[in-house]
Amino acid sequence: MVSNDKHSINTDITDKEELKEISKIRKMLNPDEKVLLVARQSRLLPGGSAMTPNNVIATDRRVIIRDPYMLGLKSNVIDIPYDVVTSVKLQKGVFTSTILFKAPTLVNKSKLGLLDEDIGGEDDQEGIIEAVPKDKAEELLEIIRRRMKNANDAESTSNVDSMSTADELRKLSKLKDDGILSESEFQKMKEQLLGRM
Repeated sequence: MVSNDKHSINTDITDKEELKEISKIRKMLNPDEKVLLVARQSRLLPGGSAMTPNNVIATDRRVIIRDPYMLGLKSNVIDIPYDVVTSVKLQKGVFTSTILFKAPTLVNKSKLGLLDEDIGGEDDQEGIIEAVPKDKAEELLEIIRRRMKNANDAESTSNVDSMSTADELRKLSKLKDDGILSESEFQKMKEQLLGRM
């Protein structure tokens, strides 16, 4: 945990440059949100930017991409919650890697130079993060995949729970209608069932 006057940052990162980058988006972070990774685009290699490289920050809730412009005096920021990412893919280059992802609910993504409207390719992905160091790209890919899986698992568990509760209520109602349960027994069991939610 890195302390700051206005807002502490929850992270295990110790690199000074990465901490400096996190401090630039500090106000966006929720108090209990943990920063897991900071990756900076290459300044020199293809896909990077010599003057203002993009920075990718992965937290336990989302990916935040900071796209500086005007020599870094201003920046566009986009955050992508893991639950809106539908697919992610890593393309390894000789020196750097590119991360392709699909997040259909992104709005105004074309404003950022790093998110192209039509990338093309076999999967027709909707977003691209280029010129990321190979080790950081692999770690980012793993974080996104793990968090996507957790978001999907939580959503499917929630749907199963609500469906099974509805099914149980129907069964109880049928037992009451068939005269197997009295009204008071039905109400008591219904309260217990709804109390579990």
